[in-house]
Amino acid sequence: MSEEAFSLLHPGVKKALWTMRWKQLHPIQVEAIHHIVERDGHLIVCAQTAGGKTEAAFLPIVSKLASAPRDSVQAMYVGPLKALINDQFERLDRLCAHLDIPVHRWHGDVSASQKKALRDAPAGILLITPESLESNFINYGTHLKRIYRDLEFVVIDELHSFLSNVRGIHLRSLLARLSAATGRQPRVVGLSATLGDPLAARAFIAVDQPDTVAIVNDTGGTKEVRLGIRAYLQADPSADKPARLTPEESLKLANGMPSDSFESRSPANDERDELDEIAEDVLQAFSTGTNLVFGNAKQSLEILADRLHQLVRARHLPADPFMVHHGSLAKDLREETEEVLKSGRPATALCSSTLELGVDIGSVRAVGQLDPPWSVASTVQRLGRSGRREGQPAIMRMYVRDHSPHAGSGLSDLIFPHLLRAIAIVRLMVAKWLEPLDTDRMHLSTLVHQILSCLRQTGGMRADDLHRTLIVNGPFRNVAPPQFAQLLRDLGVAQLIEQMPQGELILAPGGEKLTASFDFYAAFQASEEYSVRHGTEEIGMLQSSLVPPVGENVILAGRRWRVDEIVVESKCVFVSVSRGGKPPKFQSSGGEIHSRIVQEMKAVLHDAAEPPYLDEPARLLLRAAQRTAEISGLLRSDVLIRPGVIQWFPWLGSRGLQTLSLYAESCKIEATTDAVSIRYRLPSQEAFCGHLQEIANSQRTPLELARLMPVKQFEKYDSLLCDDLLVAAIARDRLDVSGAVDAARETLQILNAAVATPSCPAAG
Repeated sequence: MSEEAFSLLHPGVKKALWTMRWKQLHPIQVEAIHHIVERDGHLIVCAQTAGGKTEAAFLPIVSKLASAPRDSVQAMYVGPLKALINDQFERLDRLCAHLDIPVHRWHGDVSASQKKALRDAPAGILLITPESLESNFINYGTHLKRIYRDLEFVVIDELHSFLSNVRGIHLRSLLARLSAATGRQPRVVGLSATLGDPLAARAFIAVDQPDTVAIVNDTGGTKEVRLGIRAYLQADPSADKPARLTPEESLKLANGMPSDSFESRSPANDERDELDEIAEDVLQAFSTGTNLVFGNAKQSLEILADRLHQLVRARHLPADPFMVHHGSLAKDLREETEEVLKSGRPATALCSSTLELGVDIGSVRAVGQLDPPWSVASTVQRLGRSGRREGQPAIMRMYVRDHSPHAGSGLSDLIFPHLLRAIAIVRLMVAKWLEPLDTDRMHLSTLVHQILSCLRQTGGMRADDLHRTLIVNGPFRNVAPPQFAQLLRDLGVAQLIEQMPQGELILAPGGEKLTASFDFYAAFQASEEYSVRHGTEEIGMLQSSLVPPVGENVILAGRRWRVDEIVVESKCVFVSVSRGGKPPKFQSSGGEIHSRIVQEMKAVLHDAAEPPYLDEPARLLLRAAQRTAEISGLLRSDVLIRPGVIQWFPWLGSRGLQTLSLYAESCKIEATTDAVSIRYRLPSQEAFCGHLQEIANSQRTPLELARLMPVKQFEKYDSLLCDDLLVAAIARDRLDVSGAVDAARETLQILNAAVATPSCPAAG
């Protein structure tokens, strides 16, 4: 243990470390202790999962608090999940056991009496979610200064999970408002395992002086990583006769075997599907130890869990280690799963992002991933859940599904884009590239939320004071003064706020009712849900629009149920155990893919070297994709010309493709987009070049393009905004005009070089 750093700690902290039998401090803990105890300023601590980040922050923080206790919350820990807060509460409670520092937690599952005890006698350390901190502003606004008047430290755990999203801008606003209410500027310590852009993370903490935020990085040895990609084909439901080819047949097809050679294959519904095959592999690979299998969609996880339970029963195995864990399940079921994972007996949770963050479930042997994640950052985070013990490798088994080739398959399907994306993500992860943070968004819906919250907290504010609090000193600096004034007018039109004769803005009755709702605490969208119950046991939640009718079956928590009764008044669905069942359709969060990932997909198509982490079917499908790209001409040109149709592969991410689609609409050109390309109904290459020229010259402004978006309301309070504000937000938040323009110019230049014609002038 570093004697110099250890000597800086309070005697009570030293005693706690000896009691917990610590033998040494990690290097990041030594650096953090020196920074927090001996220097001023904010800090970010970056280390792998289980790298000791929490102790790096709290060993020196607790030491400073123990030396000068106050009758106020002195340190606040902000976590993204209640389960994570519960874990950290136990760890900090043990650390503070030998000190006179109380540790409190505040979230939806904490009793009212415990919350009242903190309000009556605030002190020590508080662990809280952003939504519960919002409830402090709404319900106890006049007590904020007393409760937090000596706040010295704010620790933000899983910092990366707050960057560039609604919860992050909400948290930044709350912290700015807390500083305004108390007159304090607490030191911020961010904890993160993955940061693609350290400068942007610094700006999240100190927007005006990001360079003053210090960063401590874990420089420990590189952990061994074992990663494999297993590929599967699934029947395309859009096919006339949905069926599945094998990877071998797909490669033969790519090499020119006539497609009618496979016309006699049985329809897919008469065969086992790809999830049956994945379930077989999961049963074999994840039956021992503690494991997590992540998925992008709750529905797929529920189906896979059901298939696994069927396999366990069919083979008469002595125990079923498979469970489900996602946000739509009841809290008791989630906690039961977490306890089983911690127990040490074989257990595998099929989970969404609920277990992606650092919830303590003990040592995870291996991680599975159903379908490729949307981002490199998420892949790194999920992989990091395994191999936490010294000497253990991090293990990930990725299951990738693409549509089977059929008579109606398009080129984009025949290059197996999910497999390409999986390989691209792994290559970028190895290269240590992560998605940069998006700092340009306006976050108008969250600004509406915070305006209403401020008025609820204070009882009323002048418009200039609101502007100063939320925009000048807050995080909404991308909103111009005229836009802010328009937003206030929109809230007035919606009868949520009104202006007093003296000029003060207050909540109108509609605003009072809205802010009094429990759902108001969260700035993000929360759809109406029904509780699914079996007797007195709550199973989980289903969105109101997706509740099956009485008599139908459903799969939830990996079990099969029959809907017996729906009680609209209490929003309850009563079910009984059933043999049949179909998975519920949960709201999909979708996923935004960065252009860098798509560009790497193109590189994968061109790279003759086969990654060693592919199984045999994945290698065959990659060869088929590359052969198809070669025969079609895609390896030679990103533009493929057919009679009356131009197919362009611009290799742009989600925003870039959306922007190109809007450019086509603005020019009255019929166009359709898929995962990687856009198809234009144009008579000739010359017509296509003319369209590229128009994009390259940027004759359409981002606002003009944004007005063409068919759906303009995406976030919780977008319905309260006028069309002009929605268009302005879309132009900044959801389009990539510069990427589209650059792609058009580059493609036009290549086409001009290949065939120089007067009708295809060079881009200006």
